[in-house]
Amino acid sequence: MTVMITGGTGFVGVAVADHLARMGRRAVAFATHPAPPGWLPEQAVEIIGDVTDADQVKAAMAAEKVTVVIHAAAMTAGPEQERHAPERVVAVNVAGTAAVLRAAAESGIKKVILASSGSVYPLDKNGEGRFDARIDRPAPAALYGMTKLAAEQIALRLAVVYGLCLPIVRLSAVYGPFERDSGVREILSAQAQVVALARRGEEVRLSRPGFGGWLYSRDAAAALVALIDKKFPEPPPVFDLGGQEVFSILDFCQALAARLPGWSYRIDEEDPNIRFQLPADRRPSDFIRLQAATGFKPRFDLATAIPDYLDWLDKTG
Repeated sequence: MTVMITGGTGFVGVAVADHLARMGRRAVAFATHPAPPGWLPEQAVEIIGDVTDADQVKAAMAAEKVTVVIHAAAMTAGPEQERHAPERVVAVNVAGTAAVLRAAAESGIKKVILASSGSVYPLDKNGEGRFDARIDRPAPAALYGMTKLAAEQIALRLAVVYGLCLPIVRLSAVYGPFERDSGVREILSAQAQVVALARRGEEVRLSRPGFGGWLYSRDAAAALVALIDKKFPEPPPVFDLGGQEVFSILDFCQALAARLPGWSYRIDEEDPNIRFQLPADRRPSDFIRLQAATGFKPRFDLATAIPDYLDWLDKTG
């Protein structure tokens, strides 16, 4: 089996390639930009191309004899990309999804796993429980979430047209190994910003505690890979995927400080130096439906994620 990962040199994409390699599976990373040296597994194939060009995607699928696709290519737009590059955001996130599905269908591929986003949900901090696609209606608050919802809807229609199996996973806010400033993710996770400052010995100032059902990148990758071999009735359900526990970035700082003696952090509403991806907190997302379907459950909580994250950073520089 050969798995193509679109956006395969990006944050979630490299995490998926790494997870596949640990399982002994072959990965093809199709992306606009190359991965940093040493980030992709040695056995992975890297192909540079444009995800909005179905012919390029199809040629890569044929050359590498791809059998399943994990579509993770996206521009995670923030306010600046909304303002200055909305056409490109829509092209990558929406037209790119249509191109990948057509290329897969014309290549004889039967399953495409779509990495969507919890950003399709509203900024609903005070609602009860976790977001659940069976109950909660999407109401995206910004262009990124709007394009991810549009991509879902178009993909569901094309799955019917082409006869594809299309599991969709709405990933919660992801943090952890393989995150970097690549130009397609406008605002890095608060955790990545905190760790970068902390490793330089600089104080962190937060505008608010910042609660969320944060999802560790290794869990995001493992969940997407768990869907590869799973058989579904048609059509497959839409899955949510949040982290194992709900914690704040202030909690993250507290746990990190225990490993970095002398480093300081505080709440400073007037002069923060951490930029949150969202203007307000969002409820966490569920994972029970995905667990019931695949047996997968997020395994990283705050206590296990921080040492793994720091170890990865020490190894990669």
